[in-house]
Amino acid sequence: MASGRKRRRTEDENREFNQDLTESFAFICNTDGLPTCLICHEKLAHNKKLNLERHFTTKHTQFAGKYPTGDARKKAIEELQKKRVKFHAK
Repeated sequence: MASGRKRRRTEDENREFNQDLTESFAFICNTDGLPTCLICHEKLAHNKKLNLERHFTTKHTQFAGKYPTGDARKKAIEELQKKRVKFHAK
């Protein structure tokens, strides 16, 4: 049942990490090019907004409730980024 079609690969799609996702869902792009959660440090396989949003809304509902979108969330995410930089500098 070989169809003779090539399968699409996500590497061929040339997806780049959207920096707006950092403010919205607390994700950054690690050195491997994979999105990494700043809260739980879990790496996801693809830079797709829906995947990042699903992870954030299912696993970090308390964070989303405590820091609604806006300046409060922006400051909390900046603090998480600073902690990550300090942790990796050691």
